[in-house]
Amino acid sequence: MLDLSFPWPIGPIPIAMTVWASYGLYRAVVTRDGVTWASVVSVLGLVAFMAALTAQVVKPVINQALALMIAQFLGTGACFLFVKLLWSVQKTKPESSVPYLRRPDVKMLRGMGICLSFLIVLDGLFFLFPDAGKCAHFKGYMANKCAGKELFIGIHDLPVEIYFGVVLGVPAMAGLILGIWALFRTAGLPDADEPGTKRVPAVDVRQNTEGLA
Repeated sequence: MLDLSFPWPIGPIPIAMTVWASYGLYRAVVTRDGVTWASVVSVLGLVAFMAALTAQVVKPVINQALALMIAQFLGTGACFLFVKLLWSVQKTKPESSVPYLRRPDVKMLRGMGICLSFLIVLDGLFFLFPDAGKCAHFKGYMANKCAGKELFIGIHDLPVEIYFGVVLGVPAMAGLILGIWALFRTAGLPDADEPGTKRVPAVDVRQNTEGLA
């Protein structure tokens, strides 16, 4: 029989945020607004809840930090898939300027480093302190305060850790993956900040190649 007594494994606040995210995603599809900041945040919230619910149902026996990293990786792939679907239904796609074929500049490499560092710190904290924050460690007033927090957020266990780990970690992992993809896509080309480098538009390169053929 389903036990609905409080506290829940996933609290009312994450559930309410998931309802809002589902509505935002539904609205983006129905109105064909497609990819917007609101729809991207909705995708992230929905994917985070799906990961937490999966952790609650499956109850993996592997290390919590490993489970979190797997959830972040799969969650990033799910977010890319959802964004791709939103882009396919978008009624008006912005006209992008002609891209230049060049390697990412220092700012992008620095951003990739920040994303990687954030992931290492976040997952490292989960690995080093898997039981930190659980109400069993507190007594008296702090124990009551922790219990009150669990009423709204959920029991401090793997599903809630997965939820917040995905919400915080997926954007960093997505930025890192996009940066790596850009590096491979522009491999062998001049650096963007290299002095004296002639920047050749991608369209011109394709036209010249067709002419030679």
